[in-house]
Amino acid sequence: MRRQGRGFMRQVIAMAIGMTGMAGAAYAEMPGDRYWGELQYFYPTIDSTARIDALATARPGSKVTLEDNLDLADRKGTPYLALGMRLGEKWRMEFEYYKLDRSGSKVLDRDIDWGDVTYPVGIEIESQFNTTVYRLTGGYSFHKTATSEAGIGFGFHVTDFETSLSGQGLGPGGLAFQREARDALVPLPTLGLYGGFQVAPQVYVRGRVDYLTLEYNEYDGSLVNWMAAIDWRVHPNFGVGIGYRYVDYKLNASKADFVGEINYKFRGPTLYLQGAF
Repeated sequence: MRRQGRGFMRQVIAMAIGMTGMAGAAYAEMPGDRYWGELQYFYPTIDSTARIDALATARPGSKVTLEDNLDLADRKGTPYLALGMRLGEKWRMEFEYYKLDRSGSKVLDRDIDWGDVTYPVGIEIESQFNTTVYRLTGGYSFHKTATSEAGIGFGFHVTDFETSLSGQGLGPGGLAFQREARDALVPLPTLGLYGGFQVAPQVYVRGRVDYLTLEYNEYDGSLVNWMAAIDWRVHPNFGVGIGYRYVDYKLNASKADFVGEINYKFRGPTLYLQGAF
């Protein structure tokens, strides 16, 4: 599954590179734009929990609040890339990418069962939780004029998780330094809506929402992903903007190499540079 997922991501990135070559820099997505792209700085507040069950014994893991129990940052900025293009007058394609890596160190105030290892209270452990998100969607605009647009989107929200704890712990080999890590690449299909309208000659208000609740194969998950933004086109081909993003992601997995759950919420403001032609 993961190897197939990596092949899928190589195809996605190749498409993004191709779109970059055509679009240069830009992402204002006004109704008259053919190619666009945007470079953002996303500064979210983060709430995340995880539970990793033991593979050898099927023992349920401890549910861990990563910010409180492991001292991971509850707010961190990250660059955010978005690209898009129109296919004819009604169809469009978009690609988005961002990566949020966090690590921490803390003396535990409780026992934590994490995979096949138990990390006891009073032990200092190192933790890591990395998230890479790719979004590839197509869209059909059922309404489109020179100053407004609305449509339906469909595509994939792909999340790559990497999480680990390391420190003195009790595992199958007894009490010793242990590193217990899990990763998962999860491509989930989404449906959504998007729209926007020009409120002044140089000002455009827009938004979108993606939604998913799905159980298939080894995964049971849900996703709500929305954003709202105001663009100011300071030049016909370039602009700046401010917006707000919200992501609520829940995943339960029962794979041969990963049994447990991961939940997170990202929410916060974003500033960006944009351009289009």
